[in-house]
Amino acid sequence: MIRRPKLTEIPVYHPREATPVEIVGDGAISTAGVGDGRMLPVLILGTQQRPDIVEYIQIHQHGALGDVNVQWGEMPEYSDTVMLILSFIRPVQMKVIVAFDLRRNHGFLVEQILLTNGVYIQAGASGDRLKNTMDQPRIVIEIPDTGFRRQWDRLFLQHTVTMLRERGLDRKQAKAAAPEAIAQLREIGAFRMGSATRNSAPEDDENGGGTGK
Repeated sequence: MIRRPKLTEIPVYHPREATPVEIVGDGAISTAGVGDGRMLPVLILGTQQRPDIVEYIQIHQHGALGDVNVQWGEMPEYSDTVMLILSFIRPVQMKVIVAFDLRRNHGFLVEQILLTNGVYIQAGASGDRLKNTMDQPRIVIEIPDTGFRRQWDRLFLQHTVTMLRERGLDRKQAKAAAPEAIAQLREIGAFRMGSATRNSAPEDDENGGGTGK
């Protein structure tokens, strides 16, 4: 179990915003003139209960987003999960809490976002895949350095040790193997983000969310 830092209340504009939004699919694309043309991860969010997100993306897919504050954190009722909290200030006030489930290999996505300092957000539903929804609207959000990297490195190391122990390693073996496992994951992530074709989507997980089975 991941140890959690001091709790801070997250204010919301509407009760529905307090429930984290699930990642149902992911991928990576690069578009000329967007995000300096760099490869960015794409998060397809399950928005059946969030029509406000769908509307916001449709309105702002071709224009400026306005002011967006970014924060990383955790919620005690969601174990082994990291949250990306997006607070849209102007022209529309809206809160979006994106849940990264580390047990579904979403740590890979957190690594990509921290590496590229940006992310595409796309509305969708369970079963959606980027390769089949390339024509759907999406918005790009810059994710600046908030100082989360140090905390994330600690969280991800703890989680990786736990996962390795669940796969049969003892505590000493898991602690020794975890740094190398994370290094390999980062190498794969850097290769993926550096080699994927512009304006195309790499194969994403058929089970939705994350890149592992």
